[in-house]
Amino acid sequence: MERADAGAEVVEAHRTVAALYCPAVAAARVTLPGVMDAEGRVDESRLRMHVFKNGGVLPHERSLVWRFLFGMYPCSSTALERPLLLEQMVVRYQVMKGKWQRLLPSTVNMHINGTDAELIVAIQYFNKRQSWIQQQSNQNSQEVRERLAFLELQSQILFERVSMDQEELQEAIRIIDKDVPRTNRDLSYYKGEGSGNLLVLRDILITYAAFHPEVSYAQGMNDLCSRFLEVLDSEVDTFWSFSCYMEKFSKDFRADGLHRKIELEAALLKELDPHLYGHLMTENMESFTFCHRWLLLGFQREFDSFTVRLCVCLRS
Repeated sequence: MERADAGAEVVEAHRTVAALYCPAVAAARVTLPGVMDAEGRVDESRLRMHVFKNGGVLPHERSLVWRFLFGMYPCSSTALERPLLLEQMVVRYQVMKGKWQRLLPSTVNMHINGTDAELIVAIQYFNKRQSWIQQQSNQNSQEVRERLAFLELQSQILFERVSMDQEELQEAIRIIDKDVPRTNRDLSYYKGEGSGNLLVLRDILITYAAFHPEVSYAQGMNDLCSRFLEVLDSEVDTFWSFSCYMEKFSKDFRADGLHRKIELEAALLKELDPHLYGHLMTENMESFTFCHRWLLLGFQREFDSFTVRLCVCLRS
């Protein structure tokens, strides 16, 4: 992609703030035995079997594997096709983000409580990152600029028909701005200069809410999406991976979807541990309300480093 990797190079020297996107990963090879062929296609069934049998993948394999496992890259794509797919996804994401920012310019910058010193510093780190990305973009060759301009025109035509309910989106942003500061800042990824990743997370969540009004934003999505950002370390890659994940699991953030999960959990517990099930019934705990957060967030707050492995296993 010649110099179209603007934003990715930016963070090589500043790894604590997420890249805009990661072109190097697009052409990387999955090293798991028998999973990827010579042209870079992934055998999805073998990948899922490996994940399930081994309780996840090793940390150095996780970033690339998640991009396939959660659907950002089709398993049928080749190593030559993926950089082109990524280029298209980058441009589409930027057009999508630009659309809501133009609609609600007052929401582009996060309005924070002046007493949150960490978040004030986080905004400074985030703004530095934005400047780096712009500088790198300005260094693209003429050929790359022309190609990106054509992709941008295509994306603008594609999303021109998308209408946004201004009031609903403003309400979603209000809730996001409350939830993002509550994201688990004990994770090293969100400490120090990495606190700027909270603002990256905010942009991802708002863009998702703007283009998925049937789902919009629900409390808890910030914790879920924060793990994607931690593993993928890229704004664009996180957005598309999270969006693919939500295609299948967005119903969990609706009351009826979570109720169904709880019903299944109760039935499973009754089958596997009837004594414990009976005890919970005796103690009037048949609603299983203590499990709501576990099921909604995939144990994000209950476990630390083990959580990312658990997330992959549950997905497989």
